[in-house]
Amino acid sequence: IVPLLCELGMNVTGSDKDDSPVLEEFRRRGIKCWVGHSQGNVTPGTDLVLISAAIGDDNPEVRAAESRSIRVLKYAQCLGYLMREKQGIAVAGTHGKTTTSAMVCSVLMSAGLDPSFLIGGEHPDLGGGSHAGKGRHFVAEACEFDRSFLNLAPRAAVVTNVEEDHLDYFESLADIRLAFREFVELLPDDGLLVYNRDDRHSRFLPTVSRARARSFSLEADGADWWVEDLCFEREGSRFVLRGPGGDSVPVRLAVPGLHNVKNSLACAALCSWAGVPVSEIALGLSGYRNVRRRFDVLRREPCTIVDDYAHHPTEVTMVVRTARQVFPGRRIVCIFQPHQYSRLRVMLDGFAESLREADDVVVTRVYRARDSEDDVRSVHGSWLVAAIQTRGGRGRYVEKFSEATALLDDLRTPDTVFVFLGAGDITTLAHRYAQSVGVPSPRVPGRAVAV
Repeated sequence: IVPLLCELGMNVTGSDKDDSPVLEEFRRRGIKCWVGHSQGNVTPGTDLVLISAAIGDDNPEVRAAESRSIRVLKYAQCLGYLMREKQGIAVAGTHGKTTTSAMVCSVLMSAGLDPSFLIGGEHPDLGGGSHAGKGRHFVAEACEFDRSFLNLAPRAAVVTNVEEDHLDYFESLADIRLAFREFVELLPDDGLLVYNRDDRHSRFLPTVSRARARSFSLEADGADWWVEDLCFEREGSRFVLRGPGGDSVPVRLAVPGLHNVKNSLACAALCSWAGVPVSEIALGLSGYRNVRRRFDVLRREPCTIVDDYAHHPTEVTMVVRTARQVFPGRRIVCIFQPHQYSRLRVMLDGFAESLREADDVVVTRVYRARDSEDDVRSVHGSWLVAAIQTRGGRGRYVEKFSEATALLDDLRTPDTVFVFLGAGDITTLAHRYAQSVGVPSPRVPGRAVAV
């Protein structure tokens, strides 16, 4: 949200607990950033303090703001205020939010509608993850954690799917379903709800929303948007997009995977509501390139290296299967960094099932985020390796990234596809390793390169 606020003419400073490429990018843009949280970071003249959902009331900058009667807002609350100024399009769901949001923005931009947007990833073709557009639409990724998406003000929304996640916050799947119910109840009578007819936990949503509903599915079977003649290619897919009223148009996606076909259907339904003709939707989808860290091919030789954000068993499964599709007959080696001890503990069996589909797995140390000391003591990354091996898969555990690098050198052959997975700092290892193994290939974000 920081670049967006700057683009809107606001003077922004900020801090984070650790230095990172994100802070470096902010500094390059002239934004003053500090490493570490301190009361002194709330400088004189501050009108508003924005915090993420992970920041507690005991944070020194929050305490400093409250002591000076400076308003404190969570990120999602600020996003809600910005959305109210436009026609809000919110993209929610357990998986696919960032990609679907980026697809919607790409199609709207291609159609000349210049939307404002804020998505959870960097998209090179869009100029980043945010933009203050002159058009009437505001596209935003709507996260369910902390029930953040209840702060938004959408006129149209999609729920891509509903599954167990963020169980450090939610009590159960029933609790998650309740949160999504509350989210779709935000839509006005003249709004639009787009939902996934193939997802059994999403089918109830039209019954609780006042808005008009439109469904999408891989099969016709009563859906409003669906595909026919689906054919996968190594770099993507081809299909006929079918919509309400007999709309039909061929589409060629340049991003691989069945999940991206589903994301494109959700995108089509939202963009049609926004006034984009189906022929222009197809054109925009055909020109779409993926967000960084979504099957991001970093290198093609002397081995292939892919970087991906997947950090849930369902996402890991889809990435491994996409790698099989894009690189048929190749040896797939996954380097997986579990994200959160609490998530690994609850989903250990699911991760083991998804990772055993790879030819070999290297599990690194767990990335700690929002975890208590009890969470940290409750599970270890080596347990995941044992679970993979119990299921007939191959795996090994490394504590340090330096150990992983040496191990990958031993595993590397010209036939190897290394797939780095996780929402933590595993991407740093992916890029470092890509730089260490030879001369980079021409990089096409999100697009597989044939070898």
